[in-house]
Amino acid sequence: MKNKTMKKITAIMMAASMVFGMTACGGSGSESTTSTGEGSGSKSGDIKIAYIVKAKTDEFWTTMEKGAYAAAEEKGVTVEFQAPEKETDVEKQVQMVENAVVKGFDAIILSAADSKSLVPAIVKANNANIPVILVNDTIDEEALEADGGKVETYVGINQYDAAKLAGEYAAENIADGKVCYLEGISGVTAHEDRLAGFKDQVEDYEIVASQTAKCDRNEAFNVMQNVLQKNSDVNVVWAVNAEMGQGAVQAIQQGNYEGIQVFDFDASSDDLQAIEDGTLAGSVAQYPNLQAETAIQCCLDVINGESLDAHTETTSKLITKDNLEEYRAEMAEFVE
Repeated sequence: MKNKTMKKITAIMMAASMVFGMTACGGSGSESTTSTGEGSGSKSGDIKIAYIVKAKTDEFWTTMEKGAYAAAEEKGVTVEFQAPEKETDVEKQVQMVENAVVKGFDAIILSAADSKSLVPAIVKANNANIPVILVNDTIDEEALEADGGKVETYVGINQYDAAKLAGEYAAENIADGKVCYLEGISGVTAHEDRLAGFKDQVEDYEIVASQTAKCDRNEAFNVMQNVLQKNSDVNVVWAVNAEMGQGAVQAIQQGNYEGIQVFDFDASSDDLQAIEDGTLAGSVAQYPNLQAETAIQCCLDVINGESLDAHTETTSKLITKDNLEEYRAEMAEFVE
């Protein structure tokens, strides 16, 4: 296990070089919560992990938070779960990572809000000998390498392959597709991979629209309304997150359009209800609770001197009416 005294000294030295008065974790514009466990493994009892994600504005992140609490309790570690108020607040997330370095956390788990902007903060963690574990979102590897930085592993699904599940289902079940793509946030590699993973399976489909709705339900509603007014023959929608999928469903229902198959990503509770109601064809689940558990275990492994693979892959599944109840049973502990 790393020498905690040396790590604290290193962190204090780094603090002197940073801008004075940096906002503390959990201050204005952010949320943070702490969970401490006394589970098995006495050596892990004093380990503190900063768990920094993009937001807590939708169910995916709150489910991951519950998974992190459960894992912290089981493994006997302290986890401080933090997020900016909005996924687009990259600067705030950078500040959170830098604060975690100053505070001398033993490890940092990060879901990066931008694949390049977080690189300098990761390098600061590297210089303080604080291991960084990526979860759910990758980082720009070339930019990281160019700055001399590293991460221990990326914990999460293969975003492209997960989106491929929905694309294959659409290709097999929907002929003569005229598709609308609701893209995510520019600069987020995961969103780009999800778009490509679906699109590559339906190359015969006609693309009638492809634009971002910034992972926001209201914006997706407005975008979908505009698309439908100009392209009433749309019969497939692929949204790269659940909030945009729900916005699309609402626009379709309000306009009384029929025969449009909507697919999205994350399998939120709203998604599951929409699948049951027949307004959503399917949603890709990526089990955020398992990602949290795996990421925390990876922190412990690295602290104990183990080397990890570049990608620690977790599971994904396309949820449709055929397996809806099975999935609900799996997630009952983490989703209200």
